[in-house]
Amino acid sequence: MGLSQDNLQQLMMLSGMGLICWLLIRGRMNRRGGGILPVIVQLGHNANAQSRSMPFTGTQSLGAPTEVLKWQVELHDLGRELKAELDSKLIAVRTLSNSYDQAARRLAELIRMAEQVEVSPTSPLAEARRLASLGWEHAKIAKALELSENQVSQLL
Repeated sequence: MGLSQDNLQQLMMLSGMGLICWLLIRGRMNRRGGGILPVIVQLGHNANAQSRSMPFTGTQSLGAPTEVLKWQVELHDLGRELKAELDSKLIAVRTLSNSYDQAARRLAELIRMAEQVEVSPTSPLAEARRLASLGWEHAKIAKALELSENQVSQLL
């Protein structure tokens, strides 16, 4: 949640590049000698000791039962699908948010423009405002200006 979109994109790009490098190196190792390379064990008194690593056998090397491994794969797939769905909804929310921001800016601009409009002193709006400031009720203003009460309410 604390990652910005730019940081997330950079992290995903680095992860993808790391995965590609790992796959390329793994393929090269498999072509060389079946994936078994000598590993030097770092011992203080015997630095030349060598041992062979165990070959990678996929998920069987985890030692878990087959059912558990299937559940793990299914959960991983489900997590990937849910993440994709959340990402698409996040994009939709961001798009809506941008359109709302544009609409709010446009509305603020229209309000500012409407406030700059000068009302002529002879208009019904100016007269209704003047009478309301004198304390007249809407019904009395409507009768004086020959308007309905709804129109006076809208003007004020």
